[in-house]
Amino acid sequence: MASQLFRASLRAIARPNAIKAVITPKFTSRVVPAFQATRSFSTTFVRMGTGAVDADLVHKLDEEFQYEKSNEEPEPEFIKEFLEANSFKIEDKSGVDEVSLTRTFGNEKIRILFSISDINNTPPESFLPEDDMIEPENIEDGDEPVSFPVRASVTIEKEGQGAVTIDTVAQDGEIAIESVMYYKDNKLANDQSAESDWQRRGLYIGPQFSELDENLQQLYERFLEERGINSALANFLPDYVEYKEQKEYVQWLENMKKFISA
Repeated sequence: MASQLFRASLRAIARPNAIKAVITPKFTSRVVPAFQATRSFSTTFVRMGTGAVDADLVHKLDEEFQYEKSNEEPEPEFIKEFLEANSFKIEDKSGVDEVSLTRTFGNEKIRILFSISDINNTPPESFLPEDDMIEPENIEDGDEPVSFPVRASVTIEKEGQGAVTIDTVAQDGEIAIESVMYYKDNKLANDQSAESDWQRRGLYIGPQFSELDENLQQLYERFLEERGINSALANFLPDYVEYKEQKEYVQWLENMKKFISA
C-alpha cells in the first residue's frame, strides 16, 4: 500500500504560504512544500458585500479552489478494484461525513459505517513531524509511515434474529475489534433517532473484548474475516477517507466562495 502520509499531503505540496495564512486546511499533518509554485490570480468578478475583507477572502478562496480543481484526478482505480473483489456496495453522499459499505453473506445483511472525521481527529504524533519529512523517493522498504486509524462500525443482521454490532479500528492493514454488542431488535442497531439512542444507553453493551478468552477473540476475528472485514478493508478505509476528504474540501471551498461573494 502506498504511503498514507504522502497521499494525505498532496494538496499541501506547492501551496503558497500566503494562502495558508488565510485558509488553514483541516488536515494539519501535511508535508511542508519542497518547492513553491506560482498560481495565476483569478479575474473572477466579486460583488462587494458589507464587509471590507469580503473581496480578499473570496479571491483567496477562488485561488485555492482553482488550484485544487486543476489537480483533481478521476476516481482512483483502487475503489473499483476493492468493491469488485469484495462484493461490497458503497453509499457516499456529497456533503455527508459518513460513508457506508453494504453486502450480503448467506442470510446476513452486513453494513460497515465509517466517517472521514477520523482524518482530522488523528493526534499529530501519529505522523512524521515536518522537520523529519522524508521525500517519497528516499523511502526504503519497511520505512512506510504509520497510517491514521479509521473507526468502522460493523452491523450484521439476520431476519427475525436481531443484529450484532462490532466496533472496530482499521490501521496499518489490520482490523482490531473493540466491542461486540447484540440487539434483540435490529432496529436499535440501525436507527439513529433520539428515541433509539436513548434505548441503546440502557442496554448491556457486552464485556470488554480484550478481556475475553484469547481463543474466543480469535474466533471473532475469523468470523469477521469470512465476511470481508479483513486486511483488504483495513487498507481500503484510510485510502477512501483521504479521497473523500479531498472531494469534500474542494466542495467546501466552492460553497464558501459562492456564499461570501453573494
